[in-house]
Amino acid sequence: MPAKRTKLANGAKVRIKSGVTIPEVPPVNADSWTGLIVEVKGRAENLQYIIEWDDETEAKMPQEFIRECEEAGLFYKMACLPHTAVEEV
Repeated sequence: MPAKRTKLANGAKVRIKSGVTIPEVPPVNADSWTGLIVEVKGRAENLQYIIEWDDETEAKMPQEFIRECEEAGLFYKMACLPHTAVEEV
C-alpha cells in the first residue's frame, strides 16, 4: 500500500527536493530553495503548491533566471510545483 500523502497547509515552510528544476525555466536547479506555501491546488496526484520564495532563496537566484522570468512575464518570486517536489522543514 502506498504511503499516505499529507497535504501541507498554507503558511508551511518548505524546501525543494534535490534535482528539482523550475518548470518554466528548466535549466535552473532549485535544490534546497525554501519558501512558504501561499496556496494549495488540486487533489491526490495532481496536488500542487504555490510557493513564495524567502529572502535567502531570492538572494541566491541566478540573475539569468530573474531576467528570463521577467522577459516571459513571469513572477520570479513565486512558483507552482507538484507536491512531489517539496518537503516540509
